[in-house]
Amino acid sequence: MTFRLEKLLSLRQKEEEAIKLELNRVRARIREIEALIEEATVSKNETEKELRIGVQTGAQLGFLVYIVDMYQNYIAQLNAKMSKLREEEEDILRQYLEKRTERKSFEKLKERFVVNQQKEEDRRDRKIIDEVALQKYTQQTEERGKI
Repeated sequence: MTFRLEKLLSLRQKEEEAIKLELNRVRARIREIEALIEEATVSKNETEKELRIGVQTGAQLGFLVYIVDMYQNYIAQLNAKMSKLREEEEDILRQYLEKRTERKSFEKLKERFVVNQQKEEDRRDRKIIDEVALQKYTQQTEERGKI
């Protein structure tokens, strides 16, 4: 006898795997944005360092201030993207945990089904063995009675 919910278990496994891949994709994107933030922060700090040196002319100074402001805006945009991705990651992680729980539930049901099938098969085997032993005993008793 086969496990009737095998198709559902297979479906849950595939869904879980798909969500896991999506979670990995989002996490990879988060790492990319973290790297971009780090690069932008380093560049901004270098530009601010140039500002502090004070060797620039007025036009260069204004340009460096403008660049620092642009870095700040860029970093703010990246942080906004990062927070959206973190929210998406949390949502996908929640979905993944739900799917994993569902899959584990089906696996436990399958496990119980297999155990019950084994018990039933063992019971049938013992019943057959008992019947054979009873027939043999009855046959031996009849043969003794004839002698």
